Amino acid sequence: MTLSKPDLSALVRAQVEQQLDIALKRQQEIDVSLELLASGVKHVEEVLDPKAVIQRLRRLEKVLADGNASDINLELAMHIDAIFVHPDGKVVMRSNRLGIFEGVTELLAGNNSDDGPLDDPGDERNGFQIRPRALSRRRTTGPAESSKLVKVDGMIEGHVKLPEKWVDETVFHMPKLTSWAEDHAEEVFQRRQEAKLSYAKLASEFGVTPPTARAAVQHYLASHPEAKDEVNLPRGGKRPPKFDLSEFGHEARNLWEAGWSKLKLADKYGCSSPTVDKALAWSYAQDGQKMPAEQNRREAKIRQARSMLDDGQSLEDIAKSLDVSDVTARQYLKESFAAEGQPMPDLRKRRS
Repeated sequence: MTLSKPDLSALVRAQVEQQLDIALKRQQEIDVSLELLASGVKHVEEVLDPKAVIQRLRRLEKVLADGNASDINLELAMHIDAIFVHPDGKVVMRSNRLGIFEGVTELLAGNNSDDGPLDDPGDERNGFQIRPRALSRRRTTGPAESSKLVKVDGMIEGHVKLPEKWVDETVFHMPKLTSWAEDHAEEVFQRRQEAKLSYAKLASEFGVTPPTARAAVQHYLASHPEAKDEVNLPRGGKRPPKFDLSEFGHEARNLWEAGWSKLKLADKYGCSSPTVDKALAWSYAQDGQKMPAEQNRREAKIRQARSMLDDGQSLEDIAKSLDVSDVTARQYLKESFAAEGQPMPDLRKRRS
C-alpha cells in the first residue's frame, strides 16, 4: 500500500524496497534451512538403516572373497583409516567406526567454507565435520562398484579423514621370524650328543642339509654358553690306499716317454694322476735327473717325429709309434719344419 502512493518520496520508497528485499531473502534462507533439516533427518535415517549396514558387511565379505585388489583396497579404505608399521615390529591399525554406514561421507563432510579448516578434531564446532581424502582412479570389477564412488576434481573419493573420536587404534606385534636351525637347535644338539652322530647323519635324520644341522648345533652352543659338544668324529672320510712307487715307477716312466698320457697311466695302475706324477719323479730321481717339463717332453716328441720322417717312415707309422693321432703327428712335423723356416712337405707321397 505504501509503495502504491503516488506522492511517496523517493527516499522512503527506496527504504521500503530495501527492507522488503531483505525480508524476502531471509524468508528464502529459512525455507532452504527447513528443507535441509528435513533432508538431513531423512539422510540420517537412511545411513542408520540396519538393513543397509548388514548389506554393507556382506559386500565386504564378498569383495574379500573375490580377490580383486582394487575392490579390496577401496572397500577396506572405508573401514581402515591407516596402518603404521614400525621398525621394531609394532603395527598400529586405525579402524573407522563409521565404515559400515553407507553415505556417511556426504552426511558428515558438510561445507567447511564458512567454518574454516578442521584443525582440531576435538573441537565441538567441527566435531562431526570431516574432509574427504581423494584416491587415484581404481580399476574396479564393474560399473556397479564405480557408481558408488564420488568424483572430486578428477579424482575418486574413497576415504575420509576422521576425527580421533571416530577412530579406534589396535596394536599388533609382528612375530620374529626364525630359521629352522633356531627352532630345532636344542632337539638337534641333544640328538647329536646321545647318538654321537655326524652332521651328515643328523641332516639325513631330520630331513635337512648338513650345513643346516651344523647351524642348529652352533646356535644351541651360542645360546647356552655352559653346553659343550662332546662329539669328536674323525674328519675327511676314508683315505685312499698308499702306493709303492718303486713297483711301477720305471715302467710308468718308459710308457710316458713312449707317449702315454698321465690319465692313461693312472687308469692302468689304478691310482690318481698326482700319484703318477710322483712315480715319474721318483724314477727320474733314481737316475739323478729331474722330471722333464711338459714343454720339454713335447719338444722331444717333435724331434722324434722329424727323425722318423727323415728315415722314410709314413705319417701313419709316426702317429702309431708316438701313440698319437694323425693330426697331432702332423702338427709335430709342421712345428719342426717351421722352426727351420721350411714349408711343410706333401706327406701324401709318403703313405705306406
